[in-house]
Amino acid sequence: MRKLKIYNLARKLLFLLPPEQSQNISHFFLKLFSGLYKSKQTYFSVKGLKIKNRLGLAAGLDKNARLINEFDNLGFGFVEVGTITPKPQYGNPKPRIKRLISHESLLNSLGFPNEGVATIKPRLQKVRDDICLGVNIGPNKDTVPQEIVNDYLFCYREVFKYADFVTINISSPNTPNLRSLHNIENFKSVIDAILIERSKHQKQPKIFIKISPDEESKTYKDLIKTINDSSIDGVVISNTSNSQKLKESLKVGHLPGGISGKSLKNSANKILKEIKTIINQEKIIVAVGGIFDVDSYNEKFELGADLVQMYTGLIYEGPNLVKRIVKNDNQISSNS
Repeated sequence: MRKLKIYNLARKLLFLLPPEQSQNISHFFLKLFSGLYKSKQTYFSVKGLKIKNRLGLAAGLDKNARLINEFDNLGFGFVEVGTITPKPQYGNPKPRIKRLISHESLLNSLGFPNEGVATIKPRLQKVRDDICLGVNIGPNKDTVPQEIVNDYLFCYREVFKYADFVTINISSPNTPNLRSLHNIENFKSVIDAILIERSKHQKQPKIFIKISPDEESKTYKDLIKTINDSSIDGVVISNTSNSQKLKESLKVGHLPGGISGKSLKNSANKILKEIKTIINQEKIIVAVGGIFDVDSYNEKFELGADLVQMYTGLIYEGPNLVKRIVKNDNQISSNS
């Protein structure tokens, strides 16, 4: 209770600052104090992926892989970093994050700001063996469409040795042409190239596809059929929403970017439920979107998830939310 009160006070102060500035300050304090949350965890496997628990950190919060140990200390069962691109890039112009406080949501138009794979790679090399690490990869903003596959390949070759899973991000609404990869022919060109590259090496991390929440039902059916027919290991459902209808309901219809947080929950859950009915049982479903408490976490599993990730909920609720969810999950596991 004391930690919750401290975070609530800290959040009030942090929310007086621009979102990216407050995030940098939060990361500074995370480096100082994350060890206070560290606890011993046992390992188990979910469809071949070795994790500490079923709650992971979603990509986007640790873009440059600077805080992997610290997020592990908070109690996450696996940590996903990125999105990482071949070359460093600034991303879209600031301001590019807007808090929608009354809806406990965010609108972001970041555009993959990161230091580039060459700079980030040495940090991945130093990650402890006991941490389940995911690396989210994507193309640079200025990459022409016919070279996008090569961007994914370049990143994959640089990171695969250090990752337990690699997530192919085809769904950010903030990178031009990226969601065109939901077109089945474009999609096949990417996954075929990645799977061929993976087959050349002894180390073969799992490969996940992060999808958009804004597609038609037929698009999901085509994507999942292709995934079912391949050795892709799973899907991440979902990225932020660029739905104009959703934005208008939140009174931000004129602004660029994708919605995350509680406002994403319903659409993400709808797609999760749909995909569960058509995806092969051996594939891993990672669910993201609207995790703010134990109930919203458990709901993802009821709808068919194997694992869950969180981002926006951590910003609004603080690190103690991780501990509450993991404690409840461990109690359920011990009683089952």
